[in-house]
Order: sequence, then structure tokens, then C-alpha cells
Amino acid sequence: MFRVLLLIIVLVVGYDAVVHQGAYTREAWNSIVRLTQSSVEGARELGERARQ
Repeated sequence: MFRVLLLIIVLVVGYDAVVHQGAYTREAWNSIVRLTQSSVEGARELGERARQ
């Protein structure tokens, strides 16, 4: 099952790269990065508040 899912993901990313020059993949990646950055900032602020 995992292999089928991985194959589908590879095909979708490849299709996006060829047909749309990676526009959708880039937007999804940027969303993930923004979410990760906000999570890290939130954890950092929480840690600083706990120290004080």
C-alpha cells in the first residue's frame, strides 16, 4: 500500500513539474515551510516564557 501511495505522489509531483513548471508543488512546499516556521516560533516563545 505504501509503495502505491509513493508511486502516486511521485507521478503527481512529476506531472506538476512538467505541465505547470512546479507551481502547485512549490506552493504546497511554501505552505509547509510557513507552518513549520510558525510552530518553531511558537515553541520558542513558550520555552522563553517558561524560563521566566
